[in-house]
Amino acid sequence: MTTYQLITPKGTKDILLEECEAKRWIEARLRQVYTGYGYNEVVTPGIEFLDVFQAGVCNPGSENMFKLIDNEGRILVLRPDSTAPIARMVSTRLKKSFRPIRLFYNQRVYRQKGMYSGKSTETSQMGVELIGANTAKTDLEVIAMATEALESCCQQEYRIEIGHCGFFEALISRLEADDSQKEQIRLLIGAKNYAALNDLLDTLGQGETAAALKLLPRLFGGAEVFDAAGEIFEDAETKKILDNLRWIYYSLIQMGLKKSVMLDLGFVNDNNYYTGVIFQGYIQGTGEAVLSGGRYDQLLSRFGDPMPAIGFGINVDTLTKLRLTQNLQEAMTLPQILVYGEPGYEVLCLQYAQTLRQQPGMIVENALLGSKEACLAYAVNKGIPKVHVVGQTIEIINVETAGGARG
Repeated sequence: MTTYQLITPKGTKDILLEECEAKRWIEARLRQVYTGYGYNEVVTPGIEFLDVFQAGVCNPGSENMFKLIDNEGRILVLRPDSTAPIARMVSTRLKKSFRPIRLFYNQRVYRQKGMYSGKSTETSQMGVELIGANTAKTDLEVIAMATEALESCCQQEYRIEIGHCGFFEALISRLEADDSQKEQIRLLIGAKNYAALNDLLDTLGQGETAAALKLLPRLFGGAEVFDAAGEIFEDAETKKILDNLRWIYYSLIQMGLKKSVMLDLGFVNDNNYYTGVIFQGYIQGTGEAVLSGGRYDQLLSRFGDPMPAIGFGINVDTLTKLRLTQNLQEAMTLPQILVYGEPGYEVLCLQYAQTLRQQPGMIVENALLGSKEACLAYAVNKGIPKVHVVGQTIEIINVETAGGARG
């Protein structure tokens, strides 16, 4: 019989030592940014009812969720997304809170991946949700905070790509195609697979809508995108969307972010609860988006409390890996002092060590070995510079070299 007590499930891993330190460093920087904007932390359960993520609320699909059954026969899932549970929480526990509500989270999400995908099924995310406001200034705040968050925890160049759900929705709603074909078009536009997209649209006719959909993934770049889009989108609704996006873009440029912000009107997001501006963040040295977000004005209505909302999440694991691979993480903090108690002085040794720890930043390890010589060898191997021996007197030994020479 095969047993699995020595390995972790596919897509998961243990996080050890330096990686833990690097992860906490990233989290501390992001927390500083979020709290600096007035956001407060919330934590949702790791296990939710499947209903929270159904009815079009979350796109992972039931087949990609980890499921459990409770003792009443109800289907539970490991949290595959943080936004939907926070929407549930705001619609119930925070229903009477003053709006807008600014929240941030630091928690894991779980999604099953293909057997040979090599991708994690367990991902640490830190993100924000701004609920109860629907203005261009709201969108600007959240996108500006996203850029600041990336700047705070990486030294590499980054890029925020901004789009809007309205452009694709306006075109696809006019196309005579079934739901399966429309979903395939969405995927091809998202992948910028021009050849396959053109082939599929050719089978549906050569009308203006099909021609515009062919151009949509090419609407990528800087300010010139607005002129190109103006030739495609002429109705009042999409012109209003374009004007809103133009204001956000030029506001970010005024903030000195010209090199970091790009437009992508062919950007379509996997999560189908987004309704307005959407954006993703990339960092040099990573192949996938490390940040993803957008406006979701209809999600909370599905929990009985209609409110506009916008937010984003950052993949902490990717930023942690990047920091480690580029050797940016500082060495692990080691104890400055090892305290050893001679036989009969064990209690006094513990009290003495507690006194030392009252000094700010002082790390003191209690020696658990049976002799002073063994403790000295341990200090040399671990790199602890001082050993304090507690007996009738306090003897302080400086561990000078890796070879064990002492003064």
